Amino acid sequence: MRTCPNCHVGTLRPKSVTYANWHVGQFVTAPNLPAWSCDVCAWRQIEPEALNRLLWLIGPVTRPALSQPRHTLTSTDERRPDSADPDPDRDRQTA
Repeated sequence: MRTCPNCHVGTLRPKSVTYANWHVGQFVTAPNLPAWSCDVCAWRQIEPEALNRLLWLIGPVTRPALSQPRHTLTSTDERRPDSADPDPDRDRQTA
């Protein structure tokens, strides 16, 4: 077993992890990538070969532009009365 390079106390054990990062303006997640995880500090490192294959498919890591507007959800308290849904049960009705 390998010793953790982060805490120098824990042991690295094989584990499947989910990769998540920004790629060309889109947030991408990839489940079940092979990785090493520390049993003490939870530091993780994805297997380099698996990460290289993934990056070859989805492109380089980027960050979203700060000039892009953020999409936020409007709470029901902030809705105007005239924008209320006339039939809130329409999704429950059968065709």
